[in-house]
Amino acid sequence: MRRASLRLNARVFSVFLVVGLLMLVAASYFVIGIGQADLRKAWGDQLRQVADQTAAAVDTYVFRLVIDASVLSHVPEVRVAAAAGSQRPFDQAAATAVDRAWQRAGEVPPEKQEVLASRVSAFLADTTRQNPIYKELVLTDRYGRVVAASGPTDGYLMGDMPWWKETFGDGSAGHLAVSDVRFDPQTRTFDMGITAPVDDETGGQLIGLLRTVVNVREMGAILGGVRLGSTGEATLVRPDGSVVFAPGSVDPNARFFAADLLRERLAALKGQPERPIQFGARAPGRTPRLVGVAFSQLKASFPHLDWAVAVSQDEDELFRPVQSQRSALLIVIGLTALAVLLFALWYSVCLSAPPEPEEMDMHLVRHPRLHRVAESEEEAATEEPKESAQP
Repeated sequence: MRRASLRLNARVFSVFLVVGLLMLVAASYFVIGIGQADLRKAWGDQLRQVADQTAAAVDTYVFRLVIDASVLSHVPEVRVAAAAGSQRPFDQAAATAVDRAWQRAGEVPPEKQEVLASRVSAFLADTTRQNPIYKELVLTDRYGRVVAASGPTDGYLMGDMPWWKETFGDGSAGHLAVSDVRFDPQTRTFDMGITAPVDDETGGQLIGLLRTVVNVREMGAILGGVRLGSTGEATLVRPDGSVVFAPGSVDPNARFFAADLLRERLAALKGQPERPIQFGARAPGRTPRLVGVAFSQLKASFPHLDWAVAVSQDEDELFRPVQSQRSALLIVIGLTALAVLLFALWYSVCLSAPPEPEEMDMHLVRHPRLHRVAESEEEAATEEPKESAQP
């Protein structure tokens, strides 16, 4: 008896190996893809929630500044000074002459000395000392003449300033005006201007305006308080991608790194209720980041304050917690590939081995040639007796 030789069926082996590995790779890619998509969505939802909470904190901060400015405009001393200034006759030519002398370097006209030495100016100056976020407080009468200030001002007539015109309106009642955040190159700070109308005690007549210039450094504390790993950050942006405020940045021309994508997403939401959005973006020279965006509600009261908070974080840092699971999955894939390889090898060998010969009873084997010889002899023996029987 011969033993079967160990031979490999290359065709069977190749089919099993290719089909098995392709199915394994496809299944692994599918599972990993689903896991990453779910994780990306979960992290995106979290970034959107953080952006929404941060936007609400920014709104609260700005509204608090507005309320504080409005409270200052209702202080009795402020009202008395504004009313007294408005009672004085207004002469445009005389006021213009005082304004020119006021702005002339090295000259302090009597009107300027009188304004800065007033009791209300002392109150305003003390307010800026007590609360350093106030950079400047200026009180004008209903004609735009400065009647009190926390410090020297750029001029005496403010009636031609945009903030004054916006707040004064038609002069019947006036309304509170808030400017966008602006960068002050002299102090290298970001400021906001808030102008509140000053009315008489009955509230029926506009008697002056109170201009408040505020350092919004606390806004940086709100945005900087967003702690998401080592790469997470929050930025206050406008719809065109320009940066309103970013922690640690003093560039007034800074732009959001994903400004183009932000504009595209906002254009897609045009005409729909604004809701938090998320997307992935890559800045030049940086790794891909996941971005969550939520919108400020300030524009409901102040339409020009169309702000949004963008919270972003590196995707590498976001997916780092699942790297160990990914490594384990790769190990499982490798072991499964090895099992497929061994099974393909074994099955191909089994199909390639010839069957072992079985033991046969040789005397029962009927050989064709011997069988024909035997039949010829039998026929010859039968024919001889017939020939002898003939006469």
